[in-house]
Amino acid sequence: MTRLLLKLTPDSGRTDLTYFMGKLNVILSLSEALDISNECSFSLYNDQLWMLLYAATGDKEVKRKEHEFNVSFSQSVLWVPGNYIFLFHSGDTILRFDLQLNEHGVIKETGFRQCPKMSDEDILSGALASINAWRTFFSNTPGMMQWKRWLIERLQERAFNTLRAEHRHGVLAYCNNLLVASPSPDFASRNITLLKFLAEIKCETHCADCTTLYDPSSSNPYHNLDELFSSQVSDDNVLGLSLPVSKDRIYCFRNIWALLEPGWEYVLKKIRSHCPGYYDSAIFSGTQEDIDKLLEREPSLQAYFPQRNRLAIEPYTIEEIIRIFFYEADRSRLTFTPEAIDAACRQLIERFQQGLITHWLWKDIRHYIQNDLLPHYNRRAIAAIQQGVALTEVLDLRPEDL
Repeated sequence: MTRLLLKLTPDSGRTDLTYFMGKLNVILSLSEALDISNECSFSLYNDQLWMLLYAATGDKEVKRKEHEFNVSFSQSVLWVPGNYIFLFHSGDTILRFDLQLNEHGVIKETGFRQCPKMSDEDILSGALASINAWRTFFSNTPGMMQWKRWLIERLQERAFNTLRAEHRHGVLAYCNNLLVASPSPDFASRNITLLKFLAEIKCETHCADCTTLYDPSSSNPYHNLDELFSSQVSDDNVLGLSLPVSKDRIYCFRNIWALLEPGWEYVLKKIRSHCPGYYDSAIFSGTQEDIDKLLEREPSLQAYFPQRNRLAIEPYTIEEIIRIFFYEADRSRLTFTPEAIDAACRQLIERFQQGLITHWLWKDIRHYIQNDLLPHYNRRAIAAIQQGVALTEVLDLRPEDL
């Protein structure tokens, strides 16, 4: 019989707070009928597929006695009431436990099932969990649910292709053309490169800022455009990531609004003559408005971009805003009393429900911390010290600082 026991310990020892930092201990007893190998992994996700915790056999956090595991995750994370997913992975055995955390800090199992190979759970606890870039960045970037779904499906397709190859069937070719709607060109470019790496797309990548592809003041206005399509230099090492490449190429174009300007018709025509094509794929990134205008100008492009390959940065959920808030606060070396953690979460939720911060992006959260919260805290702490308050009393942010 398979059983899961959970113990959630707040760092402060307080059990009367709804939102808190704490550590999770898991005792997992597995049925002896399950085939368990020497290599096992344990991962915890929230329902927005943020990987919050990860451990594997060989880590000091994991103790094993035959089919029983005791996992004491050393990392303290922020706990927000809601649904969580705990995954166990060992060879062909993938187990999913659905968890729920209530407002009283009590976490319990609400469902359990064994999952097949190539399932979402297999990808999340296997192919992706083994990659540090997924655990530390991509899974924990807000507004990326469409990207995560695309990535999971692509890795499922890759696993299917592996089976086809083992049975000496042809390897299927999948569409690499993408339309990426993003408010920030730099954000899109970085994440496209990382997405390609995680999905193991073995193509050369050539990136271009469309504003540089036409210079009417130059003797050769299209020099950079010609260089782009004749270049043998790939941009794949921009993040220090590398994969074996094939003869296929992916051209990534950002700031596509420039292609819609008067005088740029030749640039768009030249791009259109090269990609999308048999060997060459195209990724266009810009605002949703720019993408809509591009497809209106060149309606024939519609056929090259299936709906599943049109990705957007979605509005942040309130939990994503909360988690980025504490991430940025930690980067600013700010610490909170337990009461302040709870109060900050409640205030953010209230402002979100009022529609005051539903538009926030990462930069807005950083701006609030650096330009509002931090100066207010500094003034309060310095004034308190001037009045003779002990330093230890002002090192952490308190609810009145928020």
